[in-house]
This record gives sequence, C-alpha cells and structure tokens, in this order.
Amino acid sequence: MKALLLDAQEFSYTPVDKEIDAADEAEKGKSKEYRDVLVAFVAIEKGDSESFFGDVVSDIKEHLAAIGDRKVLLYPYAHLSEDLAPSGEAKKLYGALFEALLNAGLNVEKAPFGWTKSFEIRIRGHPLAETLKTYKGKRRAAYTPKEKFYRFFVIDENGDEHEVTPSNINEVKPLQENDALRTFVINELIGKKEHHEEPAHIKYMKKLELVDYCPESDVGHLKWYPNGVVIRDLILDYAESIALSWGAIKMQNPLIYRTDVEAISMLQGEFHERDYKIEGENMVLRFASDPGAFPFVQKVSLSYRQMPFKVYEEAQCFRKEQSGEVVGLMRVRSFLMTDHHAFCASEEQARQEFRRLTTLFKELMDSIISPNHWVLGFEIVDEYYERYKGMFKELLREIKKPAFFKLMNRMTHYYAFKNEFQAIFPDGSNLQISTVQWDVKNGERFDIAFTDENGERKHVPFIIHASSFGSIERALASLLESAAWDEKSGKVPLLPFWLSPEQVRVIPVSERALKYAESVADQLESAGYRVGIDDRDMTLSKKVAEAKSHWVPVLAVVGEKEAEHGTANVVNRIGAVIGKEPSTEMRIDELKSLLSSLQGDKPKRRMYVSKYISRRPKFY
Repeated sequence: MKALLLDAQEFSYTPVDKEIDAADEAEKGKSKEYRDVLVAFVAIEKGDSESFFGDVVSDIKEHLAAIGDRKVLLYPYAHLSEDLAPSGEAKKLYGALFEALLNAGLNVEKAPFGWTKSFEIRIRGHPLAETLKTYKGKRRAAYTPKEKFYRFFVIDENGDEHEVTPSNINEVKPLQENDALRTFVINELIGKKEHHEEPAHIKYMKKLELVDYCPESDVGHLKWYPNGVVIRDLILDYAESIALSWGAIKMQNPLIYRTDVEAISMLQGEFHERDYKIEGENMVLRFASDPGAFPFVQKVSLSYRQMPFKVYEEAQCFRKEQSGEVVGLMRVRSFLMTDHHAFCASEEQARQEFRRLTTLFKELMDSIISPNHWVLGFEIVDEYYERYKGMFKELLREIKKPAFFKLMNRMTHYYAFKNEFQAIFPDGSNLQISTVQWDVKNGERFDIAFTDENGERKHVPFIIHASSFGSIERALASLLESAAWDEKSGKVPLLPFWLSPEQVRVIPVSERALKYAESVADQLESAGYRVGIDDRDMTLSKKVAEAKSHWVPVLAVVGEKEAEHGTANVVNRIGAVIGKEPSTEMRIDELKSLLSSLQGDKPKRRMYVSKYISRRPKFY
C-alpha cells in the first residue's frame, strides 16, 4: 500500500461518475470542501492486508503530532501504483483502514471509493507538507481497537453480578467454585499460557483412526477415516434435528462467491486477507460470514405470518490460516459448520429465539462434553446490557450456569451482543463450539424485508445468528479432549456412547462360540446399534485389551455357557475407573435395555466398516 500525506490548507472534491457498480454511496456533482486537513491519498496494492494497519495509524498520528492537529481525509487514489488490488478487495481494505483510523480516535472522513472525482488542493509550504509512505508485509501486530472491552464481571446462577479484574480473579466466589470458568476468565483477561506439547486430541484422532493430516492436499485440510466420518455424520444428524425441531427450513448455498457483488464484499469482513482466492478471478471460496444466507433471504417473499423466518445450512467453509497456526482439529483451513438464522419481525420474537437457541445449545454441550468442562461467555455493548440484563439473568437461572461478561462502550461488529459456549481443555486452552448472536444492523444493511399486517414493506429489525457447531472439526477436538480429562482423572477415556464408532463389541471366547456371538450381534444390530464381532484366532485377554484400546464402550463376552443360557458377560466401561471395569451377566433383552438407556434420543447410524474385526484394514 502507498499513502501520500498532504497537509492542505484547502481541499475540495466532486464525485463525477461511478467507476464500478459496487461504488460507495455519493451524490454525483455535489462538492465537499475542507480547510486545514491532512489528505491521505492511498492506493491499495495486490497482496495488501490489514496486518500493517497498526503502522499506518501510528504514522498518521506521528505526522499529526508534528504538523499540528488536523482532520484526516482518506482519499482513494489509484494513480500511486501500477500494481493495484482488484476493486472488490481494495474497497474492503479501504473501508477497514477507515475503521482503524476511526477506532484510533482520529477525526477522520473518507472520500467515496469507486468514483471518478475532480479535486482542488492548496498545500502548505513546509518540509512535512508532502510525505510518501510505502507499506509492505507485517511490521507490527495488526491494528485492533484500543481497549475494546472496559468492564468484566460474572453473573452467577442466582443472577448476582461479581466484578472481575486481572488482580481479583482468585477472590471472586463463582470462580472459586468453577475451575473451568476460572480458566476461561484467566485466558480472557491475562492471556493463554504457551503450550509446547501436542494437544491430546491429535494423538487420539490418529490412535482411533478418525482423522489424519493429508500431505497430498493443502495444509489444514484433513482426511477422514470411516470411524471419523460416522462421528461427523452423527453430529450433523443431531444438528439437523435441533434445527428442524426449532422450526428452520434447511437450504444449501454455493461454495464459490463473486467478490464484485456488493453483498459479498460487505460480508467478507476483517479477515478477508485469509480468503481462499481463485487466481485470475474475482472469486473466493466460501468464508464463514454467511455469504449465502442474506442474498438467499433477500429474494424470499415474506409476510408477518412467516415471521420469525428461520433457515439452517450445513456449510463447508474455507479460511487460509497461517501455516504455523494450523493445529490438529482446532485450527484448520477447511471446516464444516452448522449455521442458523432467525429473521425476526419484533423484539419479542428476537428475545424468544435468542433464549430458545441458548437453551438448545446448552443441552448440546452437555451431550457432547462433560458439563464440568464447558463454560459460557458474553460480549455485549453496554447500552444493550442495561436494556436486556433482566433477560440474561433469567436465562442463566434457567440453564443453571454462571457466565462471564465483557462489556464494550460501542458496537464494533454487526451484533449488539453474543454468547459463546467454550470447551475447556486439560492443558488450560479453550475453544468455541457454539454461539448465538443478536444482530441489529444487517436487516436494513442488506435490504432484508417482510410485509407487515398493514401491507407495508418493513426491514427486518433483528436477526439472530447462531451456530450449533462452529465447526465439526472443533467439536471432535473437544470430544477427544473431554476424554483426556477423564483419562487424567483415572477414568476410562471414551467418546459419548451415541458417537462411538463401534458401540458394542461381541467377543467369543472360542471359535465354538462364534455362531452365538453372531446371533447376539445380529439382535443388537437390528435394534440400530453399531456392533463389532472379534472373530480372530486370538486369546480372550488380547481381544479384550484391543477392544478397550479402541475405546469400545460396551463389551459382550460370550462362550458356551452364555450360549446355553441366552446371556452375555457385559462390561459397561462408561464412567468406570481404569482397571476396575465391572462385568455383569445379562440376558440379551437386558443388554438391549442398557444400550437404549445409554443411547437416549440421539441419532443412530450403521457402522461404516465391517462388523468382523478380521475384515477391517489398518488405516493408520
């Protein structure tokens, strides 16, 4: 990027004609005049990013300190460079630079992007009146708004507020009583510890033949083995059942988007430099900021009778994380998210949907992660906290969970507030799984409307954004890290029963018992459970040890005695202490009843590998 800083005694410009369809709004032929202004002519070049905006802000502040206090006028000026970025990308960066200057407390305006303009300028005569700056690469940390959050507190299950500062964390009662929440607050206020050991889930995902790195692909794109795919599909089944019971319609949008479409350009947001771009085209692979949902609903004819209008999508998203940031399942470049939107006609509808999704996601977190190993956090603009704090306190009393709140004094995103369900890992790190967000901007911004009772067209005033699984990859990481918690405490590490790739393994003590083992397996399989049969010529102890090492939660050992009595020696490993896994003689109908209680109302799928262990290949 190049920036020509001109200390102008007088400056004026007039928009003449639009150069691009997605040009900023401006009134053709209407001039704007300034006195005593620092005009920053900028040219956005190929490869530019927000990574050096901190330098731009700092340089402009230093320049103003040297020449005196001035209004700043940001002015797009392509003539400074012959290596310009595509117009859609340049427009986003130009807008982001304006926001960075604004957030830095500068008195700044911007001339419209995408117009041919005439201008007149009278420059002051001093050595610093004309200064050219060139920015390449990353010199300092990317610019972020100074002190975005200014107040921190915990609301407990009774609705009481407890102020939190970095120095009093150990004295706040709800944090003394909740280790997971205390860890999260420390990470948010003080910072996360550096971890030099590989996260536990990476070891597990390979050991259990779930997911692995794929050297034939780009970094951060993973290959899924059959056991991993069945977990992924079950999670999607569960997410779909939540969305459909919530009342959403299910739809699907494309994976590729044009950046010269204004709606897409507006949605790319602050991380657009991490988009996957298609070389030679103004196109990107789908990013995680709902590029399809708003254009989709823009074109739907809605009346008040259909409100709130709810949509659900399973979206493959792409984000070109730095290669050094890609870690196991936590940070990837291709991920699958489950996306929900509720377009609401009134504040009351928005309240109901925010509450309903939060309670649904609380149940979700309890289903996939131990209640002791996840926490809830809120980010909120202070004026909205004052307006809705009664709703927040009632919600926390309902879900019986304390939450950490961070307040900011102005809105920096499209949402006025959001919550985040965070999994806490044994190494002290945290990872977002689900979120619900209260959007007060995008209905009007994207011209999403409905017809009210009087036949008038109205913009949707509230949109509730939500993701039950911000990524399936993160969900699986959290499942495995939750098992690591159990192993650390001396319990058998397992996945939840309904997500275990193999839920039951029938183990015949000898070849003579194989036929009965097959009969037991058939009965359980016909009831919808994923059942394996260890038909190999191995000792019983080796068969049992291998089943345990593969995290099979229920073992059914059968021999001639069990065949005679129609029973099985059942080892239920769920919640057991390592090395002390009890066995019980059960009739097959009793075993089915046990499995039914463990399964609950969660979705079922067949096994994606052969039920015979001897017929399964080694994937890792």
